[in-house]
Amino acid sequence: MESTEFVRYISLAIALVVVLVVAVIVSLELFRKKVIQEKMRNAELKLKHQTELLHTVIRSQEEERRRVSDVLHDDIGSKLTTIKLSLYQLSAGDKNGLLPDLLALSEKVIASTRELSHAYSPIVLEKFGLEAGIAELLDDLPQTENGLKGELEASMQEELLDQESRLVLYRITQELLNNTVKHADASEVHINIQIGPEGIDYLYRDNGKGFDGKKANAGIGMLNIQNRVAMMEGEMELLSKVGHGFTLTIKKSY
Repeated sequence: MESTEFVRYISLAIALVVVLVVAVIVSLELFRKKVIQEKMRNAELKLKHQTELLHTVIRSQEEERRRVSDVLHDDIGSKLTTIKLSLYQLSAGDKNGLLPDLLALSEKVIASTRELSHAYSPIVLEKFGLEAGIAELLDDLPQTENGLKGELEASMQEELLDQESRLVLYRITQELLNNTVKHADASEVHINIQIGPEGIDYLYRDNGKGFDGKKANAGIGMLNIQNRVAMMEGEMELLSKVGHGFTLTIKKSY
């Protein structure tokens, strides 16, 4: 009897120890998961804060660009145009032949002012919409050795776009065209933009020399594009190989 009772006590003690060990292990595991979850939550909050800060900086930059553009377009630009018209009126009585040079100079200054105004804040985008703004970017492509030409295919219900998304897509296109002109040695650029009730489908492609797509994401220009895509809560995919051109797609679902 005493032996049986002793075995029972030993078994109970072992069972209690096992339960205690299991309880400690479970408690440690729950604590570990809680710590991990807390770290993840803090990381998400930090990332969210950094993203919001970045968006605020970009919006502030765009607001400053708009202010400068308004001054260039509405004040300086209009006054230069008035000066040019006055020079035309005076040209009939110009005996020394100075006015033609002054008129040519005024035309160059007006063109430079208009170009700077568009670079800071695209007036055509606000007045006529995204399709007109991108069409103007393609029309203004500089002459390159390869005779770079741009093509735009668009089907846009622009009333579905807010002003920020419209400006984001314009700036992305501006950045991509700038990269193509400077680095791609391309002869063709093709842009296709579809905007409808289902969302935004954007494609940019050039037939240039391409590059290593894995290394491209580290560039400042591509980081700017990634940040702008994040602002509009879209998804971006970049495809490029050396010698096989460049393609970038952006998709956003409503």
